[in-house]
Amino acid sequence: MQVKTVEIPYKWSEEFHLYTPTDDHMGTKHHAGKALGKQIEDIKKDKRGLWIHLADKGEFITPSDPRWDVDVIEDWVKPDNIAECQTKHWCDVYAPIQKQCIGLLEGNHEDSIRTHSHVDVQANICERFGVDDLGYSCFIRFIFHRKNSKESHSFTGFFTHGSGCAITKGAKLNRLERVMEAFDADLYALGHMHDLITDSKPYLTLDSRNRIKQKEKVGAVAGCYFTTYSQAVRASYGEKKNYPPTAVGTVMFTIKPLKGEVTVSVA
Repeated sequence: MQVKTVEIPYKWSEEFHLYTPTDDHMGTKHHAGKALGKQIEDIKKDKRGLWIHLADKGEFITPSDPRWDVDVIEDWVKPDNIAECQTKHWCDVYAPIQKQCIGLLEGNHEDSIRTHSHVDVQANICERFGVDDLGYSCFIRFIFHRKNSKESHSFTGFFTHGSGCAITKGAKLNRLERVMEAFDADLYALGHMHDLITDSKPYLTLDSRNRIKQKEKVGAVAGCYFTTYSQAVRASYGEKKNYPPTAVGTVMFTIKPLKGEVTVSVA
């Protein structure tokens, strides 16, 4: 687990947006490239937009993996250079918003090729992209400093790629809620489950003047850019198991430093 602090200057009423794209699975013909391209354009236009990637950046499946199917691998992936082809492609696609990136998480696809093929694609991508490796899960403390003032506001985020094979909405929501109960933070984001689910939990606390105040922690299963079912493309491993269609897209956290508020919505 990693910990990172991000300090951000702000003006009186500014709000900031944190995007958490995840599960691109680049290298497979089931990658939703057009949808991702549109999202990258939107992030680039957002002057107060930041982002963290929640992992499974490439498919990173090799011929020794039981999920390997040459018919669903993109033509630009060279069989003798799978990891490097997908690493370079991912970095090229995300290059327009590189300066807005806080860091990158590692997922099961990055970890699998590292442990079975001895290629640390996570380290290679982070080094090439010039950003922090946030591990499989991390805490990030966002500290907003008001310009021309000593005033500051802090928010804590917990981010993880996630795990398991939850299929129903209820099971996925339960996984999100367990994370929100186990880790103390203001905002949470999980990948891996290829769905878009948001949740909020109100709670009571005391402010600096000992007044009771209701606040809210928010969390999300952050979507994906991978389609389980693609017309005229050989079945994905998800289709072969009759998984439900994925929810393509990501989520956006809106942080309002002055009000001490965080909300989450589908981007």
